[in-house]
Amino acid sequence: MLSLKKIENKEIVIFKFLFFIWILAIPFKNAVYQVAVASMIIFFFVHLLKNRRVDILIENFKQTKYLTIGFFCIIISMFLSNLFNLDYLNEKSWRLSYMFFVRYALVFILLSYFYRLDFFNKKEITISLFSSFILLGLTGVFQILLNPDIITGLGITGTLDNRNAFGLFMGMGFVLSLVLIKDQKVLGLFLILFFSFLMIFSFSRSSWVASACSVFIMFILNYKKIKIIHFIYLVVFCIFIVTLYFTFDSFQERFKQLLEGDSSSRTTIWMHTIVFIKEKILFGYGVSTWKLLPDTFLNQFPDPHNMILEILIYTGFVGLTASIFSILIVLIKIFTTKNFILFPIASYFLVVTQFDFGAFGSKEILSFLTIFVFFIYSDSFKVAK
Repeated sequence: MLSLKKIENKEIVIFKFLFFIWILAIPFKNAVYQVAVASMIIFFFVHLLKNRRVDILIENFKQTKYLTIGFFCIIISMFLSNLFNLDYLNEKSWRLSYMFFVRYALVFILLSYFYRLDFFNKKEITISLFSSFILLGLTGVFQILLNPDIITGLGITGTLDNRNAFGLFMGMGFVLSLVLIKDQKVLGLFLILFFSFLMIFSFSRSSWVASACSVFIMFILNYKKIKIIHFIYLVVFCIFIVTLYFTFDSFQERFKQLLEGDSSSRTTIWMHTIVFIKEKILFGYGVSTWKLLPDTFLNQFPDPHNMILEILIYTGFVGLTASIFSILIVLIKIFTTKNFILFPIASYFLVVTQFDFGAFGSKEILSFLTIFVFFIYSDSFKVAK
């Protein structure tokens, strides 16, 4: 029995290491992320074959059957769209469709499996997430130290190649800090100021708007629980933001553009995209066919900068229906479990994807969405006996 327990403890340590490395590597899109995903999957299948705990998979499926149906329909819509558009496909189309299942569905399954076995807990997820966001944030701080003009110019990118991506993660950190401040007030306030500064000077306005929506929803959900200390923190935060606004012209300029509705060509992108969507409204053009569309204007951009339009252009109305069904299932789960604190996080994802990032190819946001959805369902996965 002692040796068996040692083996079990060793397995837990190995999984926790792989799990932590995976979350830490998500924002950086490097080989470490790929290796971590592959390692977790291999570890999962080895453990499943060795211990034959198929009963856990069955129990987990019972708790997520509607979510499973929704995700399965999304996968089917991707493959159907590819099959109906063989002339438009490129070498990434089938690979992206396959990896969509591996990176998100399979990872969700293995997280649920090991959570039921008590290999990790929600606190460790939270610590891992903050570690990932703080590490990326520190690369932004280092960038400022090397080149202070970055906050008056193009915006902070950290080790990423895109300021919007950097802003996305700093916004995620900001919203999670709002949730954390309920129990860890001083630490939560510090992290809010840390992430908000970096998010502001990424000049990613989509993250600004999404974060503002999260704050508003957080206030609405908790207005009866607001105490004097929360007002004090709000005043400190407002003073912090106002000071930054009147100190940096770059902040004022970007905020002015936001108020004036300057979309940085997004509205034009959307209008061009809608023209193509109308031509193949049912199944779209197939996954990852954006660069093959016969439109030189659209070819300048990596994607439609809108989740709904990307789903429509790739998988048509069939894919959009499956996606909306899945999103509604997740929101209903939050409501029925009365875990309302998760609504601000859900709103952040829903708002930011209307202006940036894709529904199929952006593995950073999709990986964090996988963790978020798992977190919503985690209480349904009881520890196995």
